[in-house]
Amino acid sequence: MDLKGAGIGEGISEVIVTTRSASGKPNAAPIGVITHINNENGKAQHFVKLYRKSQTLANVLATTTLAANVTNDAVVFVKAAFENLSEDYFTVFVDMPVLTKANAWIVFTSVAVEESRDYFRFQLTPQAVEIRRKEVKAINRGLNAVIEAAILATRYYLTEDEQEKEEMKRLMERYADIVKKCGGRREKEAMSILHEKFFKGVDF
Repeated sequence: MDLKGAGIGEGISEVIVTTRSASGKPNAAPIGVITHINNENGKAQHFVKLYRKSQTLANVLATTTLAANVTNDAVVFVKAAFENLSEDYFTVFVDMPVLTKANAWIVFTSVAVEESRDYFRFQLTPQAVEIRRKEVKAINRGLNAVIEAAILATRYYLTEDEQEKEEMKRLMERYADIVKKCGGRREKEAMSILHEKFFKGVDF
């Protein structure tokens, strides 16, 4: 199944992964879908790394299923990273919770292919795809900076290395400058939420 039309290409595609618990409760989190192309036959293989103690991992272990939601909405990325999205954000596609306003949905089944102290690595097989909107957009450095800042924020309090934290602060200041210069209203709103929710009290 070719996922290029749904926005999933070679490399790492940053999406919002939605899952459900065994009891049916939805969850959403930013995750990178890793895509490798076989040089011999041109076929794509898809993977994700899910870290221990995450709700996403618990849900995938329970149901073996996840949905990738392709979106360019910076605010949704930040909110999904640091809070539980309300039910208003979700609809249902092939019995899976998905984000109502996403541009595309891909439902995958998963098989664990690697387990380490920190994470599980799953190989994904696409089962169903729906492309809801095809957007033609130029690259916006502000959006990219928000995504990088959100990833950085999730790692900030996981490290005890003060030198590494100082470097993260410098990077965050740089990302904030890029958003201020290049971002639109949604990117600036997302960065504001990121500062308020996760970096409150951190001096930049």
